[in-house]
Amino acid sequence: MPILNGKAYWASVVSPNTTFDADGVYSVDLAVDAENKKKAEADGLTIKNKGDDRGDFVTIKRKAKRKDGSANKAPDVMDGMKRPLENTLIGNGSDVNVLYKTYEWTHKPTGRSGKSADLQAIQVVNLVAYEGGNTTASEFEEIPDAPSSASTSTSEFAEVPA
Repeated sequence: MPILNGKAYWASVVSPNTTFDADGVYSVDLAVDAENKKKAEADGLTIKNKGDDRGDFVTIKRKAKRKDGSANKAPDVMDGMKRPLENTLIGNGSDVNVLYKTYEWTHKPTGRSGKSADLQAIQVVNLVAYEGGNTTASEFEEIPDAPSSASTSTSEFAEVPA
């Protein structure tokens, strides 16, 4: 299977993104250099450029559900040593390698057809910490006597080795 490397943007690999598809889609916009752009084009993938930080990029995705309604496996996410990265949010600008499979499709109602990439796995080479969306938490003042999540007991949870 082919592998592209580049910088990840808008990665939804921990949980599927349901913004445009109620069933959810695992996806990543992969900003590519000239060499990886040629590889993607050779595989028949569409290169986009919206004039933002991503420059030339390709969207690689996997639907969370198959056509028959069964669940699709989430893409594997691993670090540079091939160790699983579970529940790790990938921030914009992270250096990644993306393993994908190409497939051809036809949209029957319109007759349009093309080639797309099915997201198989992501290897994170250099993680940029995800900083979240626009948050308004900074607008609040701290309340010294209020209960906090730090005061909640977590002794029933097993310690996970690093």
